[in-house]
Amino acid sequence: MSVLCKSSLRDYWSWQPIIHTPYAASVGMSWDRFLALLTMFHLNNNDAKAARGQPGYDPLFKIRPVIDTLITKFQDIYTLEEQLTIDKAICPFQGRIFFHVYIKGESLKYGIKMFELCEAKSGYVYNLDIYTGAHPTNSEHNTAFSVVNRLCDKIKGKGHCVYMDRWFPSPKIFDHL
Repeated sequence: MSVLCKSSLRDYWSWQPIIHTPYAASVGMSWDRFLALLTMFHLNNNDAKAARGQPGYDPLFKIRPVIDTLITKFQDIYTLEEQLTIDKAICPFQGRIFFHVYIKGESLKYGIKMFELCEAKSGYVYNLDIYTGAHPTNSEHNTAFSVVNRLCDKIKGKGHCVYMDRWFPSPKIFDHL
């Protein structure tokens, strides 16, 4: 499904000649079976989820194990060069989540905003932080200083040179780094 993108999930099981894809049916999984598995598929225990507005609430709770595993693997399998960069990125998304953003001047206007610490030469993502809107208990959570501090936590004192665009720099950040 990531290689052959269709307009809806149902289209992968369609028998209409113009959109028919024999692979989905060839693996022996009917549309009804796929839909049943899809509705039951969870990456985290919903019983442990804190309600919105409560202490410990995480907007990314349902996918947090995947995000944490990815970031850990990003950091474990690669040794960074000296030159790093911190920047904002948009992951295209038009679904229904309260923290999606609209940025007027960008080519990708709607999506999920992320902050990334990358190797400057290769673009390898070493660390990332997903913007989930205003933090209910910590007004400093999404400040440039806080974002840079979280992203650079694992590389502090290792001799890296960090570059950033005009949104991030401040005397407080420079003193801290």
